[in-house]
Amino acid sequence: MNGTLAVARYTLLELSRRRLLLVFFVIGVLGIAAIGLALKIAPVSTGGGFGGPPGTAQPDPAAVSRLIELYFVRTIIGVVGFFALLIAFGIGMTAIYHDLESGAAIAIFSKPVSRLAFAAGKVLAAMIAMIAIVGLLGLEARLLMALFGGGLEGAMWVESVAAVANATLLMLIVLALSTWMNNIIAAVVAFIYNFAAGVIVAIHSQLGNVGVLGDNAVIRTVFTILYWLVPHQLMSDAQTQIAKAQLEMYPPMGPGAPSPDQILSSVPGASGTQDILWWVFGVAVMAALVYLAVRRKQV
Repeated sequence: MNGTLAVARYTLLELSRRRLLLVFFVIGVLGIAAIGLALKIAPVSTGGGFGGPPGTAQPDPAAVSRLIELYFVRTIIGVVGFFALLIAFGIGMTAIYHDLESGAAIAIFSKPVSRLAFAAGKVLAAMIAMIAIVGLLGLEARLLMALFGGGLEGAMWVESVAAVANATLLMLIVLALSTWMNNIIAAVVAFIYNFAAGVIVAIHSQLGNVGVLGDNAVIRTVFTILYWLVPHQLMSDAQTQIAKAQLEMYPPMGPGAPSPDQILSSVPGASGTQDILWWVFGVAVMAALVYLAVRRKQV
């Protein structure tokens, strides 16, 4: 345990000196601030995109202000998730790779620090750094929400947690790969894998729909198997809450209009227990792969 904590402290100190992480963080802070201030200071330039669908009643100015807040929250959710992935790449590319390249790992292993303690310390430090950086971005987004009156703070916090969870899996993949190959190549491989996993999950979600994918038993079986071989992105109920708030201002009108329940059923909801347990299993597997890579690495 002492070895693990010592490695974690050393790694956090090293990560604090990485300019790449600092650049990602500064860009994230400035980007979130720019989005929030632009929507607050210049609502006229963005208000044109908030018109309701044909046949719906037009909202009053207060409702338009509320819609701008919803647009801000929806945009910030994507921004926080995007920068969480960037931070995952930044940490994964540097936390272990630089120790191996600089020879610092040799000095560490010459001390009473086992490879298990080394790997555990690296993973612990990486997760702490991820939580701290993304948490600060989420805190900034939460403070900016006060400019719009608030009301969706809980959804924002849960979405920040989901962003950290999703990025953690990607970070562990990069950590393991960077032990065996150049860190840039490791990042590229992890990016391709993450993109492919997203495509597989998206296609799997459409299997229940009527059409070629839903009617083809072979395709359905193949993508069901692939679905349980890749990580599933965790989601909060932020999109559902945003959709509910939007429906309150733009209730469906006219003959044949879908009911609110029908509309909400098409909005992705929060991840269930099954997906959360699969994420926990995925983190355990990826962390084990990091240890295996460190153990087999000749230094």
